Amino acid sequence: MVATEQVNDDSVRAAFSRALDKAGIQDAKLGVAVSGGGDSVALLLLSHAWSKGRDCELQCATVNHHLRDAADAEALFVASLCRELGIEHETLSWDSAPASGNLQGAARDARRLLIGSWARLQGLGAVLLGHTRDDQAETFLMRLGRGSGVDGLASMYPVEHDQGVDWVRPLLEVPRESLRKFLTSAGVGWCEDPGNEDDRFLRSRVRKARRQLEELGLDQETLIATAGRMKQARFGLEVATRELANTVAEPTLMGSVRIDLEQCGNAPAEIRLRLLAHALKWVSGSNYRPRLAALLRFEEALYSGLGTTLSGCIAVHDNKGMAEVCREVSAMKVQPATSGVFDGRWRVKVPEELRESEVRPLGESGLRCCPDWKCQDSSRMAIMATPSFWLANELISAPLAGMRRGCDCFLENGVNSFFGSIVTH
Repeated sequence: MVATEQVNDDSVRAAFSRALDKAGIQDAKLGVAVSGGGDSVALLLLSHAWSKGRDCELQCATVNHHLRDAADAEALFVASLCRELGIEHETLSWDSAPASGNLQGAARDARRLLIGSWARLQGLGAVLLGHTRDDQAETFLMRLGRGSGVDGLASMYPVEHDQGVDWVRPLLEVPRESLRKFLTSAGVGWCEDPGNEDDRFLRSRVRKARRQLEELGLDQETLIATAGRMKQARFGLEVATRELANTVAEPTLMGSVRIDLEQCGNAPAEIRLRLLAHALKWVSGSNYRPRLAALLRFEEALYSGLGTTLSGCIAVHDNKGMAEVCREVSAMKVQPATSGVFDGRWRVKVPEELRESEVRPLGESGLRCCPDWKCQDSSRMAIMATPSFWLANELISAPLAGMRRGCDCFLENGVNSFFGSIVTH
């Protein structure tokens, strides 16, 4: 029995190491997201073993959502385990749970934002997540039930880049049961989330339904193989979308995207809609494409010559057959000028004497203070959504509207990131 467990342990470690090698993870500072559940605790132990003998510093974060009585104890459990392993640990608190709506979805988004902010603050290039082979199959079924298209059914990727951080899933090829056996062999416990058995939650119902689906031939291997084929289909569609973008789209230094509607209209509907969705994501800084029904309404309004809004963006026409997708000023928030990144995509810089200022979209009132804005060869709508610096409600600087005054701003990932980010790597 011991020999069998040892073989299982070796295969889990080998799968983990292969996944990190394939993801191109180098010896550096790595973050590990650990909730206290079996999957993430196994991830922590595997990461610790992998880092030994390497020039690799591990840091761990736990998000306390304050949604269950046991949440505090689970965070303390992870902190205690990290102390034993000599790993720096921080508990991140989510204190703004919505009173209604999709609580699990809100918690998931908050978790990503909190950990992303923590990772950037700690100077971590990558954060490891504990999603398993079982999670991949369950995600496929959940998205199938929601009527997802090719992108959704491609399910989770081993590596994703978001918020300036690489999110790495080195356990996607490892079954959940193998990780439980690995922990048992190591003599390490974990916390059980009662929500995993709560039928109010979709993932719990999907886990139970999988037993019946297997009798119909829809076992884990079949689901994951189908998700893999969806990844291949998605790649082909994204390459075609990038080719269309190179022909009909022009991202601007103002963070907007100009689109030749006539040429774009000749493309197949799927590719055309993908390009519009990508333009909306790039301009808004969103991680998610809009829902299909909303995107179709947006496209119809666009080709009807109407101004239209979606995903925090506004599309306007000129008299040359072009449409421009710009950031919607009302969707942008005021931030301290020292925040470094404004609206999720602008890198902003201020001199020391203006550290007390704030950064906000230029807007109508700011534009009136910039008589030289017309010299920038950009549309009024695009310039109004560029960063500007204010002190005591007085405009100090609008770098992209001809009023620099020691301040600066530029798209953090550059204009060409519009084309480079179309294809999922």
